[in-house]
Amino acid sequence: MIVTIKQEPYTMVTRDEFGNPLFSGFIPELIFKLSRRLRFDYRFREEFAYGKFDNTTQQWTGMIGEVIKNEKDSNQGADIAAAAITITSDREKVVNFVKPFQNLGFSIVIKRPDYATDLPYTFSIFQPFDPALWGLIILSVVVVGLFLWLMNMYNPYEWAGRYGLGLADKQQSEYFNLAGSMWFVFTSLQWQGFEKAPRSIASKFLGCVWFAFVSIVLVTYTAGIVNHLFWASMVHKSASIRSPFVDLAHLITNKDYKYGVLENGQTYRYLMDLAPGEEFDAIRRYLKSPEGQAQLVKNVTAGIEKVRKGKYAFIMESMMAKHEINRRPCDLALVGDQFGNRAYGLALPLNSTILSDLNVGILEMMEEGELEELERKWFVDRNECWNVTVMDRLATDVASALYVNKPKSVDLGMFWSPLVLVIVGVIASLIIAFAEMMYYRQWGRYKSSNQPQGQQLKMDPDEGNI
Repeated sequence: MIVTIKQEPYTMVTRDEFGNPLFSGFIPELIFKLSRRLRFDYRFREEFAYGKFDNTTQQWTGMIGEVIKNEKDSNQGADIAAAAITITSDREKVVNFVKPFQNLGFSIVIKRPDYATDLPYTFSIFQPFDPALWGLIILSVVVVGLFLWLMNMYNPYEWAGRYGLGLADKQQSEYFNLAGSMWFVFTSLQWQGFEKAPRSIASKFLGCVWFAFVSIVLVTYTAGIVNHLFWASMVHKSASIRSPFVDLAHLITNKDYKYGVLENGQTYRYLMDLAPGEEFDAIRRYLKSPEGQAQLVKNVTAGIEKVRKGKYAFIMESMMAKHEINRRPCDLALVGDQFGNRAYGLALPLNSTILSDLNVGILEMMEEGELEELERKWFVDRNECWNVTVMDRLATDVASALYVNKPKSVDLGMFWSPLVLVIVGVIASLIIAFAEMMYYRQWGRYKSSNQPQGQQLKMDPDEGNI
């Protein structure tokens, strides 16, 4: 005797014209193939619960209870419990499990989100650079302009310094006043050239550093804006699916969605007793609350109906989830990755003599690919929503590829070396300017012996120096 439970597509029960039950599905076909390998006869009987330990009666119920009865009396209960029975440590203590015929986990099922006509994207000329980098570039313009202006005022070899010595006229002395210095920095940043160059070695050095920085900025910006324009031209015509959340952790923090599981099922026990991690701690608190208790369902059908009614996410075994989303009306979808690996197996009494034979049979079917063929037949080939899922994959693949390949704004982590170049250039130009002033004080001031001819010089009042 083999007991099973109605759960599509594992086991489906219909009636013939005489009212006798007819069993079909993954499990009946699995048992049929095993019986041909191991040469045993069998018949099915429908049970209505998987089985759990009843604290009141101190006995196991459902299919597990039927197998335990057979251990005590071979004329009672069932020789095999064949269904999508999760192998757990508590069950392993009271029954023997055959090698797993399926390894799976848990998945999140939601109502299929609507298709979006495009991906939200607004092109801007500022996108090639991160806002913080834009701020530092503007700061660099201001700092370099101010240093050129200060060196023009205090460096005796600059235009304003030469004007004080009578070696330059008024117009030349204003080349690098505050406005002129800023204009020099800005026009060179635009690659528009400049009217006059600085005269001192310190200012020329700072100007060379600035030109190198400008070249790097403009080349990087040009490449970035071309990349962003190319991506924008593609993305506005691409379809995508906007999911309300992307994984289990995101679901927990989503205030618009409720979530639940099968009451007292293996998914519920896994989330409440076994699953480690902060997100599962939050799930446990929620499911223990009155609000969470209201989201528990009696069976998978009730959970799927609740999903279809609105903003509700149903956490269930991944293989069953794949089956449900591939059934009409094709309005369900999976969200996130599979989690919590589990295994399904056939349950036998502890004293069963056919355990080793069934283990060998399952392993042979696995090695020969028969289990894979069964899964494909009952979970994949019966797909009623192939056109919808294909469109989902295409849209998701396109959207994922676009987002993966979306140009990223250049940030400080990528552009730190040109900024360091400017800082080093400013510091080095200050050192050179200081050296120029020291040189001027010691050897550069004109005296009567080295006074140039043909110039109107302004007299220096101390010691007759010029």
